[in-house]
Amino acid sequence: MSFTTRKLTGKSSSRPVPWGSYAVQVLSIGYPLVSWFMRHRKEKAEHEKEAKRLSWLKRLFLILLAIFLSLFVLAGVAKALFSLNIINVKNIVQTIGSNLPVDANGFTNFLVLGQGDDSHQGVDLTDTMMIASVDTKTKSVVMVSIPRDLYFTKTAKMGTGRVNGLYRDYKNYLQHRQGMSKNDASQAAMKELATELGDTFGVQIHRVVKVDFIGFQQAVDAIGGIDIEVPQAIHDTTYPGENYSYTTFAIEAGPHHLDGETALQYARSRHSTSDFSRSARQQQIIAAIVTRAREKGVLTSPSTLTNLYKSISDNMETTMSLTELIGAAKLGMDIDRSRIITAQINDTNGQSTNASAPGGFLYTPPRENFGGAFVLLPVAYHGLETWGAVRTFISLLLHNRETYLMKPRVDVLNAGARSGLARALAGELLRNGFELNELRNAKIPDQETSSVIINTGSGALAASLLEKNLGLPTNDLPPPELDRTGLADVTILLGKDYQYQTIPGFLKIRSTGASNSGSDLSSSGSGL
Repeated sequence: MSFTTRKLTGKSSSRPVPWGSYAVQVLSIGYPLVSWFMRHRKEKAEHEKEAKRLSWLKRLFLILLAIFLSLFVLAGVAKALFSLNIINVKNIVQTIGSNLPVDANGFTNFLVLGQGDDSHQGVDLTDTMMIASVDTKTKSVVMVSIPRDLYFTKTAKMGTGRVNGLYRDYKNYLQHRQGMSKNDASQAAMKELATELGDTFGVQIHRVVKVDFIGFQQAVDAIGGIDIEVPQAIHDTTYPGENYSYTTFAIEAGPHHLDGETALQYARSRHSTSDFSRSARQQQIIAAIVTRAREKGVLTSPSTLTNLYKSISDNMETTMSLTELIGAAKLGMDIDRSRIITAQINDTNGQSTNASAPGGFLYTPPRENFGGAFVLLPVAYHGLETWGAVRTFISLLLHNRETYLMKPRVDVLNAGARSGLARALAGELLRNGFELNELRNAKIPDQETSSVIINTGSGALAASLLEKNLGLPTNDLPPPELDRTGLADVTILLGKDYQYQTIPGFLKIRSTGASNSGSDLSSSGSGL
């Protein structure tokens, strides 16, 4: 099979498509449409955005308006309630404040510390230390001052040294050796000091408050100053001044109204008096602040409270929470100045009435034993632990508040006891906070037995306390020969059977079931 090819004739019908022309035409028509669409989309997005913004602003405005109206209404209601005495700061304090912890006896116990500010030579030295025990049942406070020179030969964690340096040294250790922050180290040091002092003195301390000089001064000014009865004139030529200099502080005996600066000087001055009278003045000032705060109605005056808070907030440190601080204010509402018992642990501890004072359970050891430093140590009572007498004294104050608040006067009369025992007992009573009225021979026939005679109503509590703590029985039928004219609230009549024993010594012997062993103070014959 063969194939033949030939050429076709005629014009071809194919030609190129003008795509460029088409594209120009499409773009000329579509571009305006695309541009309009994009503008429309953008405008729509902006409109939606603006609508959302306006909606958000509207909601915010309504919220703010509601808050404003609420505050306005509440402010008006609060003002009306305050004006009608329906609510007041006291009510708020009672409502918001949380209850503070108490011990087994219902007491809330504080450690109050006072220290200098940054310009003070002894930064972080707690030269003022008090244990303050509040009892809401009796609405009373017991304040016991601890001398700054009291020396601790051992502690659980704080080393040894004078008590006013324990906080500072332990704080520095925690901060620089343990890496704690300054605030955390201070909190831990305050709590540890409270634990150490509480264990030493037999008191469960719940919270600590530390105030510096500036806070103290401003707090006194915030309540308009305080009224003080100065018992004896002070002329201190070496009172600390500016730039580590000295100035003179002088004040006459008698009534004074003190501003913050003068109150601070009155509290700090010690070179013309003893450190123990200084502690007594500090307690006097605290009592005066309580009285002034009540008179000023601090808890019913928001402005006074605000000023007081501003004064001390930057100069006070405490282990209490905010609600506990408010609760502490609640504790102090009903405390009256007349319901405050004050005492100082001191070194006036002689065996005679001329050399005894409340809290006299310390002595001064030779300085060479402590590197030349002046320190105080507890007096050792035979058969007792080192701090036994101090612990007993504080326990007496805390658990027999009503007796001490009544301040019963006590007579000690020798009616057959061995010579020297009446004087020794009088000194023991003074050291434990009793007010001695008279010490003498009874001028009646010698009595075989000793007894306590109640002469007034206020003497009943004292007689019960003496019977409990010295084993001296109450006698409802005193010797008929005894002239009771001019006798004090309670009279202790010492007969032939009396054997001297300290109060802590008697309590220890009674608790162990041993018998009284007498005293080396005795001698033959009857007399003081």
